Amino acid sequence: MIKFGTSGFRAKIGEDFTKENTQKIAQALSILINKEKSTKPVIIGFDRRFMSDYFAKWFAEVLAGNKIHVCMCPHPIPTPQVMFGVKNLELDYGVTITASHNPYVYNGIKICVKGGSDAQNELTSKIEKLSNKHLRIKSLDYDKARNLNLINEFDNTKEYLKNIEKFVSKNFKGNKTKILFDCMYGVTAEPAKLFAKMFKLENFDIINDKVDPCFGNILPCPNESCLSEFKNQVVKGKYKIGLACDADGDRLGIIDEKGEYFSNNVIIPIIYYYLVKYRNMTGDVVRNMSTSHLSDMLAEKFGYKCHETNVGFKYVSAKMKETNALIGGESSGGFTARNYTPAKDSMFEVAMFLDAVLTINKPISKIVEEVKDFAGYISTYVEGNTIVNNKQKFLKIIKTKQPKFAYKPIEVKFGDGVKYIFEGGNWVHIRFSGTENLLRYHVEFTTEIECERNTKAILNFVNDINNNKKIK
Repeated sequence: MIKFGTSGFRAKIGEDFTKENTQKIAQALSILINKEKSTKPVIIGFDRRFMSDYFAKWFAEVLAGNKIHVCMCPHPIPTPQVMFGVKNLELDYGVTITASHNPYVYNGIKICVKGGSDAQNELTSKIEKLSNKHLRIKSLDYDKARNLNLINEFDNTKEYLKNIEKFVSKNFKGNKTKILFDCMYGVTAEPAKLFAKMFKLENFDIINDKVDPCFGNILPCPNESCLSEFKNQVVKGKYKIGLACDADGDRLGIIDEKGEYFSNNVIIPIIYYYLVKYRNMTGDVVRNMSTSHLSDMLAEKFGYKCHETNVGFKYVSAKMKETNALIGGESSGGFTARNYTPAKDSMFEVAMFLDAVLTINKPISKIVEEVKDFAGYISTYVEGNTIVNNKQKFLKIIKTKQPKFAYKPIEVKFGDGVKYIFEGGNWVHIRFSGTENLLRYHVEFTTEIECERNTKAILNFVNDINNNKKIK
């Protein structure tokens, strides 16, 4: 069964992620492309996961079999590099074989469209529906397709990095600050080396850059739980900045000089603060429902607005386009800016973050304090996930019942999960993962005690449902 989630199709290798299903999705996309009478080539990229290069070739063979030209990346590249290519060359489609930050047993297919943005639900629903039919697969041998010029090699790494260079102030070119970059065995390894060379960063050290489809037996995601060893390396090596990117190069996590971890809940506000205050840029900011409201408070201080969207970067980029926002992002790690590719991109975020920190010229910990003090932010943010045994049962109950929170919410938003709004700007957001069997929760209150109490209320609520207790 082929099912598209918030970021494309993902499944376990050998179960639902197979050659057959890859070919079905390729055939479905081919049908739609030919129906649109598009004559533009499709860029295909892939990550470092097990057999990603093979899956990419099988996908390309089907497109070629349908007489669609393919620009084939000859080596693993970041997902946002494919999306940049689609925008830069004014193409209609791009495809990446990747499961992003998911465990190594997964792989996936992500489709991007004109302008370099994520495919919207309307398109992925059509592809999903067609893929699950009994399609006749048209496939042309890879070498034959190359001989017919239906498949051509394509490497836009230099253009991709040159484009990033246009957006930064270059204040950090030649900077000697000690920086440690963790590739997490992912595709940012080569771009990071070229990035350091381009900006003449003499003390930019790179680790975990070798190819390992098992990602060192850790989740290739730059969240705090996956970066405990990296924290130690930053502190022991006396680095001032630690940067970690996920497996396909669209998420970023930061470690400061003290070994403290910061997610996009803080990275986005730092960049926004820097762009408005130090570079005199103007505009609103966009975040999803699960992201800290620190950005809201900053925007208000500067005289702008913060816009909220559903979870999924395609919603963030769409809202940015609608409002001409300066930047946008998600707590999970996605970030982009006005006039850049409308896709989350960790290498771009690295450049913008370094531009901010090295220009302000203070330790990260001090910049975080400065930003929060300026905004008047004193809250605590907590996130986590828990397993729900029966998803459909939970969804039915949550429509009329709610966890026993410490306070009664003043507003309840249904749609992308449920978001409870409380007095004083406090809130709770719960939603199911689009790719995993998990209920995610995000809690932001003015004190740690309130965060703990309301997090406990969520976990107790889930536990009662799992144990078939009557919910009052």
